[in-house]
Amino acid sequence: MFGFNRRVGVLQTIFAVVIGFGMSGSVQAKTDDAVFRYVITETGMATSFDPLDADSTNNLPVARMLYATPLESSTTNQLESQILESFNFDTKSRTIEWVVRKNLHFSDGTSLTPDDVAFAVARMAFARPKFPVISAIEGLEAWTKKPNALTSLPKGISVNGSKISIKFDQTVEHPLFRFCLELFSIIPKRCVDLSTNKVTCSTIPSSGRYTVSKREQSELHFVKHGQTTDQKSPSAIVFKYVKPADIGDQMTGFDQRTVIAGNELSFTAAQLAAIEKQLNTKFMPAARYAAIHINQNTGPFKDKACRKLFANVFRSAFADLFKTDSHEVSLFTKILPGYLSSEELRKSGPPSSESEKKCRDDLAKHKISWGFPEAEKDAKFFVALKAAFDRLGMKTVGVSFADRKEFADAFADGRVSFYYGGSGFWAHDPKGDVQMLFTPHLHKPLQHLSDDARLQELIRKLDTSPEPFRDLNQFIYADARLNIYTHVRRFFASKDKLLLTEVPFAITSPAPWQVFENRK
Repeated sequence: MFGFNRRVGVLQTIFAVVIGFGMSGSVQAKTDDAVFRYVITETGMATSFDPLDADSTNNLPVARMLYATPLESSTTNQLESQILESFNFDTKSRTIEWVVRKNLHFSDGTSLTPDDVAFAVARMAFARPKFPVISAIEGLEAWTKKPNALTSLPKGISVNGSKISIKFDQTVEHPLFRFCLELFSIIPKRCVDLSTNKVTCSTIPSSGRYTVSKREQSELHFVKHGQTTDQKSPSAIVFKYVKPADIGDQMTGFDQRTVIAGNELSFTAAQLAAIEKQLNTKFMPAARYAAIHINQNTGPFKDKACRKLFANVFRSAFADLFKTDSHEVSLFTKILPGYLSSEELRKSGPPSSESEKKCRDDLAKHKISWGFPEAEKDAKFFVALKAAFDRLGMKTVGVSFADRKEFADAFADGRVSFYYGGSGFWAHDPKGDVQMLFTPHLHKPLQHLSDDARLQELIRKLDTSPEPFRDLNQFIYADARLNIYTHVRRFFASKDKLLLTEVPFAITSPAPWQVFENRK
């Protein structure tokens, strides 16, 4: 466990880096443009500003503010770019071609070059060579084995003047939109140690629309810098981090330039009803799953039957406590080819009476460690988790962590047995999304599952027919390491109804500034 002083030191280090971004006069907000507030309730402060850590929920929105990616999703779900003059993919030659705009600059005034854009791809390829689309780049495997590989590019990536070519050695589907992901954020190549792939700059210049101008205890202040060409987004946005339990006390102080971004799973039914009563609320589709992760390397949970028993008791406790109508246990939602109803997935039945008795005895006998991020200790998940402990007569030790990163690390290391999270799949390319979710070494809490040979075999069999998706869904359910217990929605709420009239669905989630583009 890290002590308090260590936690403070980590945050001070992080923000010492951030506050240095673009401190020239060009980053000051226009005086005639009001500040807009984006209230984040789903997670706490960012723990890293390295784009390679932008897959984490708490790091993702900050990365999107600070850094440009080669491509972006518009409010109408079309591909666009602040960085590229043109982009296309030729299916016959299996080649992407990008033409980088001229006269691009980072927030410190230094040039943003085609080499920096290509390096954003190479850096991800070096860190996660099995990532969807990336894994198909020509010559990738040989390149990753070279000493000091990052001093060069894989055979399939070339830079010729302002043109970047990315050639694949196998068929790939819908490759362009993957480069919208925050993991491909563009930072100066000079800010990375080419032997370790670690960020070295104490102040990383921004390539995106915004830089950080100030931080407070629960706020990050962003101002648009002079290099961006986007005229629609606000000149200043403040991220305000608020616990779901505290929203009710603060709503009366929110003005019409404030938007709450939330996940319904973080709120009680009463809290959601209060928000909907006082604010205009728009829910996104229930396209995400919520799951309890069980580490199979800890205590009784080495036994699949014990994992399955605990998952079922947890699901029952959650449904009873929160009166939810959703009893979904499917990895995929109804709009996707692999959807299976709870009845179909449960055909394999519960553990046998003999194995269930043994599991109940083992669970009652062992002292199980569990953990929680301090800011999320009252979340629905932990209320239901403690209820499951009681129902099974378990002896447990609860451990508080400073943030989700510490919590995730402890779960991956086997210091705690449970973790919770969620994700979703884009209906246009669920196969690519599944490959991404279970890319080895991408999501640390999923590593114990991503390493499973049978899982990866099932993923390789995915095609355009629904049956392989169903097989994967059935495996995930029966294996009981990743246990879906409901499908959930994200939502946005504001006093200004016009702000929410066309909140974009986007490829992942709307960028924070997109939520404000319908402002008065």
